[in-house]
Amino acid sequence: MKVKYIIAVFLCFTFTACKESFLDQVPLSQRNEASFYKTTADFNNAVLGLYATLKNGGLYGGGNGSIFTMSEISTDNTDVGTTRVPVTIAFFEIDDYLTTISNGIVTACWAGHYAGIARTNSILDRLPTANIPQASKDRFEGEAKFMRAMFYFNLVRFFGDIQLVTTEITSPFGANDIPRSPAAQVYELIESDLRAAEEKLPTTITAGEAGRASRWAAKTLLGKMYLTRKQFDRAANKLKEVIDSRAHDLLPSYANIFAPTTSFVANREVIFAVQYLSGQIGQGSNMWSEWAPFNAGPALLGVGGGTGNGFNRPTADMERAYEANDLRKEASLLTSYRSATGATVNANYVVKFRQQGALAGDSDVDFPILRYADVLLMYAESLNETGQTAEAANFLNQIRRRAGLTDRTGLGQTDMRLALEQERRVELAFENHRWFDLIRTDRFLTVLNGKGLRAQAFHQLYPIPQREMDLNKSLTQNQGY
Repeated sequence: MKVKYIIAVFLCFTFTACKESFLDQVPLSQRNEASFYKTTADFNNAVLGLYATLKNGGLYGGGNGSIFTMSEISTDNTDVGTTRVPVTIAFFEIDDYLTTISNGIVTACWAGHYAGIARTNSILDRLPTANIPQASKDRFEGEAKFMRAMFYFNLVRFFGDIQLVTTEITSPFGANDIPRSPAAQVYELIESDLRAAEEKLPTTITAGEAGRASRWAAKTLLGKMYLTRKQFDRAANKLKEVIDSRAHDLLPSYANIFAPTTSFVANREVIFAVQYLSGQIGQGSNMWSEWAPFNAGPALLGVGGGTGNGFNRPTADMERAYEANDLRKEASLLTSYRSATGATVNANYVVKFRQQGALAGDSDVDFPILRYADVLLMYAESLNETGQTAEAANFLNQIRRRAGLTDRTGLGQTDMRLALEQERRVELAFENHRWFDLIRTDRFLTVLNGKGLRAQAFHQLYPIPQREMDLNKSLTQNQGY
């Protein structure tokens, strides 16, 4: 089994409410201010609390976290896959392109990310005067800025112009008059944070610190940000630094990237991931039980493994997207299972993150946010957009060969764009890339409308939550909502 660094989640409850908006947070008591943020251990625990934020339901937590819905179910990759009842209406709103300003999933996304930002600002405000070793200061600053950049990168892509908060807010009403800042300013902060992080973060993460950010994670996210901004030369240069470092590589077997038996040290493909640890200690994942077919039960999940909620169900179009003999298909999704009576039940479901025999909500399978295959495909895209299409094919074909597929050759720039779009879809399926990719490449409406989905131009941003608008009269709403 993997050796995991157990995240200190107690900070979520001690200092900021995990599921509350940062607008609601109460100032730290004088006692807490006097007793915390004093020692290296204090700052280390605070930084671990940042990583715990990733398991917030507004981010990647719960198997049906906001990001899964907003970036996969909102596309042609997956649908809700469960019964349409009052508690699932928010999911169906997004699936049907009828998202309302009071949608709970969107609200949780906004609040969860700003809760993380509040924690990073608390750390960064206190580090300069902390009486701790400089090496520790540098690393904690790098980790906090990496995480703040990630939080803001998600927010600016989901919502566009957003509130830009870079210092700690100690008043419960301190953010209630902060207006939205232009997206360009948000990207400036993201770049600044990641440039600092890539200089201060370590090049190697040991097994005992699995889940913490490395220099290569910062460089990868910075390259992705440049690609999103269509700064292709800068993206290529930054991503090439990751490739040339040889710190990461493709695993020979695609399925082993996600296998619970693959150790952290052996899994050189994963650059940064949400870490999970089984053992009924509150650190396990329920992704497998949430994504298994609705009511599949013990026949598929095993005794104690849950019933299956059918969430994030692969569409028929997604199932058809794989070429014949693509080794990634059966490692990513299946289309049937055997019931307790031995009957074949036809149902699409994600198997990329399965762990047979795991208890419900206690899987050990990590969720990758950044991995090396994405680096290769982003680098290929950057090369193609700067006129180096033939060289781009070399990196595209590295991915295809591992999947058991033949090389793509003789492609022009336009055909290479489509080839990369296709390859990213099947290589990174169910890893929260599809919505961002379609918008980044200006293909959102063309692709989704071409498949009969009811997406409109304004759906390329989500609404500012009504709850935040009620609390802050300085906020404006995105067009169309």
